[in-house]
Amino acid sequence: MINKKRLTSAMSILMVLALIIGILASCSGVTSGDSSESSNASFDDPFAGKDPSIVLGYDGMEGYKGEIMFCDTTVKEVKELMDAKKTFVVFCSFETCPWCNLFISYLNDAARDAGVHVGYIDTRAKPEWQNNMDIDDYDVFTELFGKWLTEDEDGKPHLYVPDTYFIKDGKVVARHDGVTPGADDPSQGLTSEQAEQLQKDLAAEFDTLR
Repeated sequence: MINKKRLTSAMSILMVLALIIGILASCSGVTSGDSSESSNASFDDPFAGKDPSIVLGYDGMEGYKGEIMFCDTTVKEVKELMDAKKTFVVFCSFETCPWCNLFISYLNDAARDAGVHVGYIDTRAKPEWQNNMDIDDYDVFTELFGKWLTEDEDGKPHLYVPDTYFIKDGKVVARHDGVTPGADDPSQGLTSEQAEQLQKDLAAEFDTLR
């Protein structure tokens, strides 16, 4: 004969155990989801903490109110970071380049929104650098990025600016060449449609680092 009291007690215990298991499973799922989201949202930023004032001489940054996301770097440092399989962005440009001045605040906005600092290679950092290919260690630069560059009439990979590379785990995963399609005259700025497209493109390119 079944003891009703024992049966009731056993069923109560099973219900409590099922409730506990359900709670644990739910907590485990939330924790796992939060962890995944957190790992997607951030990574080691090798340029964080460096002096960001390097681009303040650009006309395109005049009166800029947000956080400045650019930090000075060199081709050698970029190679070291790539060899170490770091994730970062590098921007090649110079202060008097009209296209660079048109582009730079949009890039800074996108970098700020993504929370990613940008390594800046100034291709006119020295008076004797009269061509983008005059920068120190240009041979190393072409080893790293040559397949992305356009060859000049002599068949040599030529760096044109502005040129931006998105590097994940030491490999280039995206490149932003120039400003945006359809922009013909830097003195005229961008139309609202071009600006919107540029913002979308940059956001997508920064997303490749996640």
